[in-house]
Formats: sequence, structure tokens, C-alpha cells
Amino acid sequence: MSGICGVFGLPSTAIGNESLAAMLQRMKHRGPDGFSCYTDTAAGVAVGQCQLNAFVADSRTAAPGFGTTDTLAVAIDGCVTNRTDFFHETSTAAPTVPINDDVKAVMAAYDTYGGDCLARLDGPFALALWDRQNRRLLLGRDKLGEKSLYYHVDSTQDTVIFASEIKAILAHPSVHAEMDPENLSLYFAFGYIPGPGTLFKDIYKLLPGERLQVEPGTRPTKSKYWQLPPITGRVKDEAYAVRQLRALFMRGLEKYANGCREVAVFLSGGVDSSIIVAGLRELGVPRIATFTIGFDAKVANPEDREDLYYARLVAERFDTEHHEVVIASGHKSGARLLQVVRQFDDLIMTPNSYSKYLLADAVREAGFNSVLTGSAAAGACGVHRKFLDPHKRATLLKKTQECATDEERYYKLRSRLFDLDEQKEFLRQPSHLGKPDILEVLHHYIGEIKSDDFFRLFLFSNLLITSTEKSLKVLDRAGILASVELRSPYLDRALVEFSTQLPSSFDGGQSYVSLKTHLKKAFEDILPAPVLERAVIGYPSYYWNNGELTDYQDRLFSREAVARNGLLDYDGVTRILEEDKHTDAKSAGKHSWALTQFGLWYEIYITQNPAFAS
Repeated sequence: MSGICGVFGLPSTAIGNESLAAMLQRMKHRGPDGFSCYTDTAAGVAVGQCQLNAFVADSRTAAPGFGTTDTLAVAIDGCVTNRTDFFHETSTAAPTVPINDDVKAVMAAYDTYGGDCLARLDGPFALALWDRQNRRLLLGRDKLGEKSLYYHVDSTQDTVIFASEIKAILAHPSVHAEMDPENLSLYFAFGYIPGPGTLFKDIYKLLPGERLQVEPGTRPTKSKYWQLPPITGRVKDEAYAVRQLRALFMRGLEKYANGCREVAVFLSGGVDSSIIVAGLRELGVPRIATFTIGFDAKVANPEDREDLYYARLVAERFDTEHHEVVIASGHKSGARLLQVVRQFDDLIMTPNSYSKYLLADAVREAGFNSVLTGSAAAGACGVHRKFLDPHKRATLLKKTQECATDEERYYKLRSRLFDLDEQKEFLRQPSHLGKPDILEVLHHYIGEIKSDDFFRLFLFSNLLITSTEKSLKVLDRAGILASVELRSPYLDRALVEFSTQLPSSFDGGQSYVSLKTHLKKAFEDILPAPVLERAVIGYPSYYWNNGELTDYQDRLFSREAVARNGLLDYDGVTRILEEDKHTDAKSAGKHSWALTQFGLWYEIYITQNPAFAS
């Protein structure tokens, strides 16, 4: 884990290390173990990286994910899991200082394949490569979007500024924070902002499997370098599927653990995280620590404490160092909640960001910084619970039969925070965004997914949209705020690509299955029986409904404050806040949380109110 940043195209008089240092400093939580910088003043290029020595066998010998030769400079956030594929391909130029194997692999792949090298690199990474000889900057985001990369383009000056987090881009003196009202409507529709835009004007994100190439005198060119294979269901032998999935998962787990001898796991006591613990023990990792979050009985339903019970079973079975974090009655988030919200410059509506941060902070306090998690497995492996019942599947198909495209069918079935008409009730100046615009945004992610089975297509669409722009980003941002790196081995490229070949049923349609179904079978010989039999109950996401946010809401949504920002309708917002207080739904509080998080984001980044921004 690290953070990367840089600039391209600025005059040599403006390229100074001061601006680059300010960008790195703004995201020092991503890399407290050292900064690295490279500048080519003649070309107006600077590249920087801040390093976190996570997932290394020996932190004393760890080299940063940054390196230079006479012709190349490379900065990487994350890792290349198939780097040994390139060890026989030696870069044509010797490094100026010792560099790590990930950077060596990128350089060797680039020397051989040029800009097409990204298609041959696996793992969770975002990278920047400066080719000094050809005066070319290459930016890339990994195939499944495990890492993020943002960029700002100033067409008037032919400059590009990029970073792992938006706040680092905003630290550059030539960039000014301004809200994009059209993307605000996307936030209130989805609860997060699908790309290519962000909530900031003129700041964009690379999508999964995308690259950006920049050369002097030309406009930056963006292109896809990887697509999900067609979803065929061609594997017909269930026993073979189970054996292959176990082998692929173990191979991917070994690559994601990267020889680390001390690994932490976020353990919910569900199948996904329990398989990770079992797999690490099978790999012979000597020190495994597990971390579970739960809720005091006074603030939770009984089932909300079940994670603690099932996690203990797994921890005892595999002899881990087990830790529990309990959100008790009267829990005071204090400044920590504001700190977490501030971290999400690319706004995401999910209270889970806070609980993930509490877990990550506990990991750091226990002396670990390398965490594996099954939290993103739902996107890669899950089966939508609505699809298990054949009658519900028939109802859903009927509901979408008049939809003309897969994008429209997906949008019809996915849950929405506020639909476009509802937004008019609390936004004073509703955007001009319409349904066709939303479908176009979805097309960027799923337009190339091919399947005759819409329900399979829906699941893989979730993988490329919700997982990448919500679930994975929550893990990355909440974890790295505590200077902890989180990885999800369920997103190993080979495992995901094999899963596209599995059918939705092996018994002629009597039962609907998923990758998770087969993984349970693959590991049923070693997992505790109660874990295998446990019903899926979901997570109590919206536990912020007992007055914890009242102070913030009173300050953000008073009549005076609402009139001052000019964005929201006071009566509409007040109605939403009151309705959320008087519902027993499991999602109670999600609308008021979404409004509160936006209100805080606006005060932190746009008005830069010192009461919130410091």
C-alpha cells in the first residue's frame, strides 16, 4: 500500500518539489514509512510516492514501490501478484537505486509490451510510469478496481495532475475545489458516484481496467485494456468446478499474502472471511490475528451480535490471536467520525466506513498493518438473495421485460437511495441529469459484459460497479486512514475469470447457485459446521439512528445553515430527518446519514469551514 501522485505538462518554473511534497503530505496516512520523488524539469513532469511497508516478509529489507532508471520512473500503489512472470524479462536500463520486485516487473513488462503491459499485470494496483525517452506518461488502474486513481486535466495549460486520493490533487496550488452539481445527483441516486466523474468539477477517476496516456502537445487518451470475459456457463462438471475453485483460491490467497508471516483478517464469522483464515493456516502462515466487530445488546438486535459468536468458533478452530471491537451503548464517535468522513473525498454513503476504520485502528494498535478481508467477496462470489427463489426470479424478469438494454434492466432492479423525482423534494436546484444520463454512466462499466443469463450479468455488473466504487473504496480509505493495507483475495483475476465460466445451476434450474456455493463445498471439510449452516443476515449498517448525529445535523441543517449554502430545501431535509427517526426498517437512518455525510463533505471541501475542515 502506498499513495502515488504527480504532474505532467507544467512549465519547469512551476514543477518544484514543494507542490509534490504538499500532495504527498496530504495523504501521508497512505505511506508513513517514507516519501520518494522524481522530477524531469525539462519535460515538466514530477512523480511521487509515499510508502507503507505492508505485506512484506521482512519490513527491514522492504524497498518502496518506486524506482527510476535512465529512461523510466515508476510509482505504484499496491502490488503486482504475477510479478514472477516477468523476472526473465530484464529491463533494458539498470535502476539508479535498489527497487522492489513490483516495480521491476512493471519496468520489464513495459520494455516488452509498451502501453499494453497493463493487460499482463495482475493484482491490486494503481501505477504511474514516465517514459523519458518517448516523453510519455502512462497511468493505470487494475483490472477489478481494487485501487483508485484520480486525475485533473487543465486543457488551457495542457496539464494533468493525478493522485491516489482527490485531497492530494486539491493540495496542488493550481487546482481549486468546486462542486459538480450533476454528479451530486448521482451521489443521491446511488449512494456513491460511479465514474468517470467525481463530486469535484474537472476531477475524474479511472475506471477498472482503464489507462490514461499523456504525451506533449496532444490531449490525454483514455482506453480500456481489459474486459471481463463473456459469461458462458460452459463448465458442466460440478465436482471439477469445486476442485478448481479451491485450487484457484489457494493460489490467489498465497499471492495476496505475499509471503507475509504476520497477517490479520477481518473475521465476521461468515463463510467468506472464515475461508481466508482456513486458507492462511493451510499455507502455514505462522501468525494469524483475527478482528471482529459487534454491538452491545442494548443498541442492537440479538442477531447483530452473532458475528462475535461465529468468529470465536473460527478463531478457536484455527488458533488465531483473536480481538473483538464492540460498539457499546453510549458509544461516542467524537472527532473520529469527522475524521472518517473527511477521508472520503470521493463521497460514499455507508456508515460501514466507520466500523471498518475501528477495526483497522484495532489492527494497528495490535501491531499489524497487513489485512485480508472477505468484505468484497459479495461482488466477486455472491448470489443476490432475491435470485434464490425461482418465483422471485420470474417476477423480476417480468418487471424488466419492457427494458430495452441491460443497463436499463440493471438500474430497474438495483436499490436506489433517492430516485430523481425524490431528489426534487430536497434539492433547491435539481440537476438536469435524467435517466438516459444515468444509463450512460452505467454503460461505462457494464456495456461490454456479455451473458444470456441476465441474473448472472447483474451479479457481475455489481462486481464492476458497486464493488469497485463503493465496497473496495470503503475498505481502502477506512483501512489506510489507520495506515493499514486491506486486500481481498476473492478478487484474484484468475478466480474471477473462472467464475464467469460457471453456470447458474448444475441441476437444470431447480436451484440457483454461485461461486460462494461452490467455495462452501470446497472448504466444508475444514470449516466449523455452524459457520457453513449459518443464515445470511446482512450487516446492521445504519446503527447511527439513536441521536449520535444530532449535533452535526443541528449545525448543518438549521434554517440559517441551509439558506447559507443554497443547495438544500429546509422543509424537505427536515422531513427526511424526522421520518428516519420513526422507522423500524433495517435501513433506518440511511437517508439522514446520506444527507449528513454530504453536508459534512460540503463544509470540509467546498466552504472549507474551519469548524469541520481542520
